[in-house]
Amino acid sequence: MTKKSIVKIQNQIIQLLPPNRQKHPGVLFTDSCSEVARLAASWIRKELDKTNRILILKGDKVCGTKKSHDILAVLSNNKVYVIDPTIWQFFPKEKSILVFQQESIDAAINKIKDKYGGQWAISEKFTQLSKNDEKKYLKIISQNINENL
Repeated sequence: MTKKSIVKIQNQIIQLLPPNRQKHPGVLFTDSCSEVARLAASWIRKELDKTNRILILKGDKVCGTKKSHDILAVLSNNKVYVIDPTIWQFFPKEKSILVFQQESIDAAINKIKDKYGGQWAISEKFTQLSKNDEKKYLKIISQNINENL
């Protein structure tokens, strides 16, 4: 993954928000991490060749809360890129959805536990998103954003 591709995905995520609210994504993406993670995984899949793997990681009781959270581990170029498409829910001052890079998935999960706390595991291997699923997730995200306005 390149910095350019990460910025492109991040911009696509921010575009899901109303234009006048794009500077404060944390509150607006509350309760949408699962859907946004899968949309972002789909967009990343289109940016990378098919030999790269994308894993969805699920954390429970993250950042001292009772909440669950989904993030992505993108295995590309012998590295694991940990991407949190809704990072601003827990870290509102973060500038990038790229949390960090590691050399292995085990090292990445351990570092995620250090940053987020809670219990983390691989939830699923992402392959692709159907057009119907994409529409469904966009509708859910839109509804959640409107509820949080």
